[in-house]
Amino acid sequence: MKSSILALPLAAIAIAAMSPQAATAQPTVESVQKQDEIPFEQFTLPNGLRVVVHEDHSVPKVAVAVWYHVGSMNEPDGKSGYAHLFEHLMFNGSENRDDEYFPPLQEIGASAVNGATSYDQTYYFEVVPTGGLERVLWLESDRMGNLLGAVTQAKLDEQRGVVQNEKRTYENRPYSSMAQLRNEALFPAGHPYNHSVIGSMEDLDAASLDDMHGWFKDYYGASNAVVSLAGDISVEDARRLVTKYFGAVPPGPAVSRLTQDLPLLDTTKAQVVEEAVPQTAISWAWPVPGQDSDVGPALRLASSLIGSGRLSRLNQALVVDRELATTVFANYESYQLAGVFEIGMRLKEGVDPAEAETVLREEIDHFLAEGPSEAEMERTKTGWYSNNVRARESLFVKAMTLAGGLVFDGDPASYLKDQAQIEATTATDVRDAAREWLNRPNYQLTVVPPPDRQAGADGADRTQLPPLQGYPELTLPAVREGKLSNGIKVLFAERPGTATVDMSMTFDAGSSADLGRKDGIEGFTNGLLNEGTQSLTGNELADREERLGARIYTTGGVDTTTAVASALVRNLPETIDLWADMIRHPAFREEDIARAKAQALSRLAQSENNPDGLASDAFGSVIYGEDHAYATRLGDRRAVIESYDRADLTAFYDAYLRPDNATIYAAGASGFDTVMAELEDAFGDWKAPQSPLGQKNVDELPAQDAPRVILVDKPGAIQSVLRVGRIMPSGLDPINFDLDIVNSVLGGGFTSRLNTNLREEKGWTYGAGSGISSAIGPQAFQISTSVQTDKTKDALVEIKKELDGITGERPASEAELELVRRGEVLTLSDRFETNSAMVGYLQYVDRFNHPVNWIETLPDRYASMTPGRITQVSSLLDPEAMTWVIVGDLSKIEDDVRRLGLGRVEVRAPDGKVVR
Repeated sequence: MKSSILALPLAAIAIAAMSPQAATAQPTVESVQKQDEIPFEQFTLPNGLRVVVHEDHSVPKVAVAVWYHVGSMNEPDGKSGYAHLFEHLMFNGSENRDDEYFPPLQEIGASAVNGATSYDQTYYFEVVPTGGLERVLWLESDRMGNLLGAVTQAKLDEQRGVVQNEKRTYENRPYSSMAQLRNEALFPAGHPYNHSVIGSMEDLDAASLDDMHGWFKDYYGASNAVVSLAGDISVEDARRLVTKYFGAVPPGPAVSRLTQDLPLLDTTKAQVVEEAVPQTAISWAWPVPGQDSDVGPALRLASSLIGSGRLSRLNQALVVDRELATTVFANYESYQLAGVFEIGMRLKEGVDPAEAETVLREEIDHFLAEGPSEAEMERTKTGWYSNNVRARESLFVKAMTLAGGLVFDGDPASYLKDQAQIEATTATDVRDAAREWLNRPNYQLTVVPPPDRQAGADGADRTQLPPLQGYPELTLPAVREGKLSNGIKVLFAERPGTATVDMSMTFDAGSSADLGRKDGIEGFTNGLLNEGTQSLTGNELADREERLGARIYTTGGVDTTTAVASALVRNLPETIDLWADMIRHPAFREEDIARAKAQALSRLAQSENNPDGLASDAFGSVIYGEDHAYATRLGDRRAVIESYDRADLTAFYDAYLRPDNATIYAAGASGFDTVMAELEDAFGDWKAPQSPLGQKNVDELPAQDAPRVILVDKPGAIQSVLRVGRIMPSGLDPINFDLDIVNSVLGGGFTSRLNTNLREEKGWTYGAGSGISSAIGPQAFQISTSVQTDKTKDALVEIKKELDGITGERPASEAELELVRRGEVLTLSDRFETNSAMVGYLQYVDRFNHPVNWIETLPDRYASMTPGRITQVSSLLDPEAMTWVIVGDLSKIEDDVRRLGLGRVEVRAPDGKVVR
């Protein structure tokens, strides 16, 4: 959603937000491999706008990123949250188009549109088909140069409500106070990082229209911005178009900046806070240097070595060996003025915090005394490199990477310096940096006259939006099918130019295979595959994986169980061998099973304490009924988990995770023959066991014929979580194509009816939407949202109104259909942009019996859809036979809900038992 502070995938944040540091060993960018470079050119307009362009014509799309060097650090006392609140206002229209920002982008097939605010910067981005680029540039430049006339009191009040609901959404979750308590302790009052990015309710209430106008005038000038373009555009065209649309934007005033502000603590502070959480959580944090620090690379590696990943020091000591904690982490956060090094953990029930802290202190002291081993350094550096090289397959990540470097370092290629510095950092560097900062200030002001900046003539026609300049042609990579000697089918798409090969082995299993067995055993068995093979312990398996720069893991859904491997091309044979060992020779060691059960119980406790988890569990239980293969079965789930034993895992494995139940999907840079030969070597001699293949029973369900209301009490909840839905036809029914369009109009996107009503018009929620589960058998339609407690009744009324509308009272219009049509057709290329996406596409079409070229048939299918057909199909939603699940503080909402008369009301406990 547009207001999300954490709007980027983690890999993208890691690349885009990193500012390079000067490495101890003085590495050179020339030492970085050529394949890791993002070629670019940059230029600056006369008004000071900096532009960077990466030309890549592999797919017909362009990623656009616009960064402003302003964040919550720029907020004066009493005005917290203003940077983020203003980010919201940037999506509500500009002077030449005073309307919502999203619809014209959906019309041209934007596959990603968002904005985000942090301490040090605010950015906005779009990913669009090539023909839609001019429209994006028109919109971005218009809100950069012509915004204030469209920022009204009504819009401010609306978005203030949305932001405050976003804040309530976060604060309604366990552990939500920990980050703010940490920053208040590390950074004194008045420090730019003392307050949260989202701000306080009091400051948001006090935000005035003059405040917002002033914020724009102070920080949103061209000279404080960077535009980054990556994709299907030439540098020449980029220069022409950016000059045309941004050349007339005023430069804006010069922005003064603090260069460093790192307050150090005089003594250790200790605080105990009581809060409704399922486990004791411990966090230790140190103020450390931030961006542009010579110890940055060493601190980043230290955080990974100490507490990131299975093989980290703390995970081994606290989770694996001593079993005192269920999770641990270490993280180095590098900001512009300062940094934070944090170590945290969640304790197992009954563990004395003092005992866990003693082990934590011992491990830190040991690390400071000896430093990391060379093997640890090699593994950690390889993992860091492989994460980044995979992320940079995406044009979006490339655009963000170049923009971040230009904003913070004045160099789009600063990520190469960062990579070289990481590679050059030694074990001694890491040890010494950790010794200095995990055992323990300076304001320097430099004034220079600003350059002479003048705005040029506006070359853009501001009276109308540029039209979409044609639809992109889809060119699906060639897909070849093969078969291993033991019968396993292989579908492979060759994608030259990438540095990886992605593979998945998918079994016809999934959580629906639990029926008749202990509930949850599929997921538990699948997870134990990662815990080691008959010849490798879990640690040894993880160590080999990280040394190879591979990603090997398992995942699952209701119908399938999947083992995934992503390999660097240079290490493909070794990665496939390791992947095959994990799949073919699981160990299921007793100690691993015991630890996994403790972790599963911890996750269950988290879910039972989270209102969203309670709502999802209740909905999944009642919508299917607990005897169906797709149902969420409640009851005494702790007892079920505690009863798991090795025989249960082995029985499930032999029944379902076997070659006569498997298909391999793959995509990447290696040729078909090469991949087939490696797969044959690793899997060709794998034989099915003598025991019979498992049989699943996914029954059809009768249509629900009457409404029902399920209430679950969560005393003290500050929001109510709503789930509304009913059973739909099976995933193999052709009507699902039509149903997906109905869902898109109702709740499938930001501009859908539900989100427009509850968020954009009413400001009652951070977001509202709907979806249809993707399953071979009967699927579930579900509306999901969380609303402030005092609007629970009103939100339910509005949801019912929208259901009545889409099914007849206000049928879908041609304009809504065209918006969905464009949004779907113009984003189809996203489904094969990366190797991982291509593998997912192959899995999807094979699972639902579509031809491989299915994607190429979709534009014509969307074109043939009519509003009349949508109205006809929408009758399947039947508003008079819905299941309504509401989780919240029943002392405040129950009477109002009952008076609505939505259906027969039941109050249930979290375990599914009817209370009244």
